[in-house]
Amino acid sequence: MREIHHVVREGVLFAGIRKPLASRDELPARMDAVGAACKRAAVGPLTHVIRFDTPVEGLDSEVGYPVSEKVEIGDITTHALRNLHFFSAMHEGPVATLGETRKELYQQMQRSGLSPELELTEIYHRYNPHDESENRIEVQAAFLAWPEVYREQLVRVLGKDEAAEVWAGGDQLTPFTGVDERASWVAETIHRLKERTTVDQQFDILSRVALVRPQEDIAHARKLFDDAGGDATALIQSQSAALAAGPTGGTIDPWWIDDNVLHLSKVAVNREAYDKAENPAERRRGYCFCSLIREAEDPKIDPIFCYRAAGWARQFWEPILGVRFKHCTITHSILNGDPFCAWDYDLTDVDTDTESA
Repeated sequence: MREIHHVVREGVLFAGIRKPLASRDELPARMDAVGAACKRAAVGPLTHVIRFDTPVEGLDSEVGYPVSEKVEIGDITTHALRNLHFFSAMHEGPVATLGETRKELYQQMQRSGLSPELELTEIYHRYNPHDESENRIEVQAAFLAWPEVYREQLVRVLGKDEAAEVWAGGDQLTPFTGVDERASWVAETIHRLKERTTVDQQFDILSRVALVRPQEDIAHARKLFDDAGGDATALIQSQSAALAAGPTGGTIDPWWIDDNVLHLSKVAVNREAYDKAENPAERRRGYCFCSLIREAEDPKIDPIFCYRAAGWARQFWEPILGVRFKHCTITHSILNGDPFCAWDYDLTDVDTDTESA
């Protein structure tokens, strides 16, 4: 097994070509183009950024360089890459076997109970397409460093002193802390959170401790919503049809909306395993996208933890509906022995000041 490290990418200026990739055979020409254009501005090695859950055909690929100034030539554009945490390992050898290194990084996430963010990078420290034995490519798989984000949200809502009490013990965690030890701490901190907060505060805090949803996904859905004349039911039906045609096999608990409630749930991460499950533990492992809940032996965590899942949907529906949700009720949770997780957003009392959403 390769040596795995934890690295943090601080926000960096990046110049590259971002286009869907149907085959890796298309990549060398893009590498040459950005290499010629960015030669003088580059402050780091050639980097290939792959993003997931964006509405493109093929692989959402961006190849380029960290740069000291803007480069805007042809298909090359410059923007800031956001701060992210990664598990990282060095791959030596053919590009065709990069998947083996990626697999080891995602296995580490499972052992740690951490969920992947929607970005993967390949940093080409040495690249020789004519003799691939010379290749040294650093593979980085992004994960959500959610305990740190959780602490920020606790401070925002409760203030530093009370946040420190709720978060107690979190400073002992590292990205390599095992999933069961991590789950025990989560159970304790969620218990302390419930003692000190209202339900609405719990929703406000935990729903903001979710994976960051791609803006391209939201913009695509907003167009569907606008094209349907602002009909949210039409958007729900469109999403449901797309999920049913994909590997998740569609929703287990149908979504719906009326004047009072937006009712949502999650699809299963592994529908085949979910459908074959014979007991709650097997059902949990087939259902949960959350690595912590899926991989822990016996997570005794309060169901309000599922507000994090509601946070993924919150990022989608708030900008589409032009509101900020203030109230959310968890109606079903795997953590409560239910066959799925679901929640209701209250549409009767929302904030239309979306500047704070």
